[in-house]
Amino acid sequence: MASPDVEVSPSDLRFRFQLNKQLLATIIINNTNSQRVAFKIKTTAPKKYVVRPSSGVVEPRSNVSIQVIMQAQKEYAPEFANCKDKFMVQTTVLGETEQIEKDTFNKDARKDLKEYRLRVTIEGPAAPPSPVPEANEADDEGAAVRAATVPPAAPAPPSVPPPAAEPTTSVDPRLRSALDNLHAVTVENQQLKGQVDRLQRERDDLRRQLDVFQLQGGAYKTGAAAGQQAAVAPKPHMSLAVVLLAAVIAFLLGHYMRF
Repeated sequence: MASPDVEVSPSDLRFRFQLNKQLLATIIINNTNSQRVAFKIKTTAPKKYVVRPSSGVVEPRSNVSIQVIMQAQKEYAPEFANCKDKFMVQTTVLGETEQIEKDTFNKDARKDLKEYRLRVTIEGPAAPPSPVPEANEADDEGAAVRAATVPPAAPAPPSVPPPAAEPTTSVDPRLRSALDNLHAVTVENQQLKGQVDRLQRERDDLRRQLDVFQLQGGAYKTGAAAGQQAAVAPKPHMSLAVVLLAAVIAFLLGHYMRF
């Protein structure tokens, strides 16, 4: 099945250079089809750029905006004038319940994989206004007299301010910390859920063992009093184990439900 075309804009990413500031550009993927489309963003300079999100799914007849952040630079390097950096957007069709996996963007595994390439242009910093040229000094006294009789020159017209730079977005450390904490809580919840499942299985095993002991105790009720006490003796011990296990499960469930 061939992958439907999607609209990827712009065709090239433009950054207005500013010293010691992060620069922002946006990639928009527009899915005008009736099928779900997975995407992945790659770049030839991964240490220079941050892409958020770098992969995801575009639902039918919807679009997704991807932020491309260029890390702050301490100087305008000469190679910026002829930047060789490139980005590539890979897309492929997903089923209604299919999720992105390791081989989703493998060319050998996905024959419908399509690629869109974007160039990077880094515009140099705005030039400062030109200073007003100074008047030449008179070479002789006559030139000085003539200069004195000349009316003052009109003030120089105001210089045109440089075009406003594109807004920049700095990554909020608090947002990054919150995302890291959310991921840690999710991992912890999954671990706690696994522990709860294991404890529930152990509880069920203990209950089955308790039932066996109870059945054995009922079979020997007609025996001697010493035999009855020996058969009944494990019951309090097993009941205490079940109570302790139930308390541990309740504590873990309470801790898990808070999240």
